[in-house]
Amino acid sequence: EHDKTVNIKKALLEKMFPKDGEDKPEIRFAGFTDSWEQRKLSEVANIFDGTHQTPKYTPSGVMFLSVEDINTLQSDKYISKEAFESEFKIAPQKGDVLMTRIGDIGTVNIVRSETEIAYYVSLALLKPIDIDSEYLATAIASPFVQKELWTRTLHTAYPMKINKNEIEKVAIKVPNIEEQHQIGIFFANFDRLIALHKRELTKLQNIKKALLEKM
Repeated sequence: EHDKTVNIKKALLEKMFPKDGEDKPEIRFAGFTDSWEQRKLSEVANIFDGTHQTPKYTPSGVMFLSVEDINTLQSDKYISKEAFESEFKIAPQKGDVLMTRIGDIGTVNIVRSETEIAYYVSLALLKPIDIDSEYLATAIASPFVQKELWTRTLHTAYPMKINKNEIEKVAIKVPNIEEQHQIGIFFANFDRLIALHKRELTKLQNIKKALLEKM
């Protein structure tokens, strides 16, 4: 069920976003017929990167995220409130999008908490400008934007990375705000279903592991 849902989402991402050279998707919600606009990411979001300094971790304080935390936006690493206020003049807020940019490229998640968050240079922060957050995150996951990111990635670097100024140049296709909203909600529901299946799968794997030890 988990794999099937992931594959369905992948297929829909291909069909519900215009392909390269096109301005309309293959499948769309009823009532929408307008052509989509092609913009640069810098035109739909203000883009920032995290601290370049390895922080001094503390037992508590402001949660510190890195590339490996993108799926949950949860971490057991913290920096002091003083270090946060000194280093982060602009920080993630509810509704912003975080995207991986070093090692893993182009995996996104939406900030849904109002809790203060610090983040490392391996993540890019996208603050939406007149664009639906759910849509922005989904559009970045679409094949068209993923190809754009991949083209601008430094593959010879170790680990591979995409520079902030290259992220700003990445093309993204954008419909009107009403269609953005519907697409964003649709794929957010898909992500919740995938997460539910993932939790069930993990639970079953843990039960199997425990039984292998006892039997």
